[in-house]
Amino acid sequence: MFYSDIAALIPFYDTYGQNSTCILFKDGSKEYASCSIKTYIYRMLYTLHLDPKAIRHWTHQVIGSKLNTPVVIDNNLIFLPVKLRKGVGKQDGCFGYVNSSFIVALEDNQLTLINNQILTTLSPKSYILKKQNAAKLLGYAYVDYKKQFEFMWKEKVT
Repeated sequence: MFYSDIAALIPFYDTYGQNSTCILFKDGSKEYASCSIKTYIYRMLYTLHLDPKAIRHWTHQVIGSKLNTPVVIDNNLIFLPVKLRKGVGKQDGCFGYVNSSFIVALEDNQLTLINNQILTTLSPKSYILKKQNAAKLLGYAYVDYKKQFEFMWKEKVT
């Protein structure tokens, strides 16, 4: 599985009422994980040798917001938080994440992805546009930040 092929992470309840994650890929196929979206994202970031807390801290510094911030993995791989269901309990995860590069069309309470799949959301269009702007800003900041450390992995010419 390539993380760049993930179109969306969708929260759902399994047959036992537990939080689970549906991973929707760009080709329309689905995979299911029996963990919350937060846990899935943390595992994904640790698999890629990225620190989730450092990413959240850096994201907060760049966009000035701590709640429901986009998840940055690379400048081309940024996941936007979108409210996809109503929460049942206090700490119930109702936000899913959508790959910003796979969004084709945006309407009120509806997203169309690159594979023509439509996701019904509880987030208004203005909220998603705000998160898309934050994702663009984070993408530019990521490229700029990465340039500061390019010297560490460039080969020396002798």
